[in-house]
Amino acid sequence: MKMQMTTIAAAVALTVSVSAVAQTAPGSQFNGSRNTVNSMAGPLYDGNAVGSDSYINQTGNSNTNSVTQWGTQISRIKQNGSGNETTVVQDDVVGVAQTAPGQNYSKIDQDGKFNKADVNQLGEQNDSIINQDGNRNNANVAQDGTRNDSWVKQDGNDNVVDVYQHGELNDSYIKFTGDSNSADVFQHGDELDSDILASGNNNMHVVNQTGYGHDSFISTHGSNNTQTVNQAGSFSSSGQHFSQILTNGNGNTNSVYQGN
Repeated sequence: MKMQMTTIAAAVALTVSVSAVAQTAPGSQFNGSRNTVNSMAGPLYDGNAVGSDSYINQTGNSNTNSVTQWGTQISRIKQNGSGNETTVVQDDVVGVAQTAPGQNYSKIDQDGKFNKADVNQLGEQNDSIINQDGNRNNANVAQDGTRNDSWVKQDGNDNVVDVYQHGELNDSYIKFTGDSNSADVFQHGDELDSDILASGNNNMHVVNQTGYGHDSFISTHGSNNTQTVNQAGSFSSSGQHFSQILTNGNGNTNSVYQGN
């Protein structure tokens, strides 16, 4: 799932200009992570039904719900209204981790306006899926552990996404369809993947990855977009990073920094 670059390839990645990268077609190395998160965004849970299963279906306005689970749990929430808020915390009860946290599954579907979703997962092999089909939605995902996956899809305007992942072998996927969207992704660890796809105007994306062996892919279709990618590593002089930005539109600003 992760790409390990050779010394020569890493040197090329460090010296290539942003404009040259923007003319390069998306590499096949991104297909694996994208297909993985896409399959996890399906209607069915692809893991084992171990532990408890929480399902909440709300049809109405101004609803609020909170789910706290520890162990190996499944949480599914669907809201068909406006002004809803939901919070999911898995494997973290009053800040104390359980014996074997992880392998949790959280899926949130919000089909209205002014919705807010917060997901906090602790442990290994956790999946977080957030689908928001309205305007001015807010999604926040925090994952602490290894081999965690975060999938956020927003089909409206003025949406804000914040994703923080701490650990190794974590994947973050964000897809926008609309205007004035913003995405902040902060990843700390080794061999991390970040994919961002945006179709609209006035989008802003910031990706910060710390460690080595990272992949970052950003594709934006629109005008007046700003993308910033920071990658840093400590394994070898290159850090074995890969960054690719594709932009179709005017007035875009691309900035990529890769360190050692």
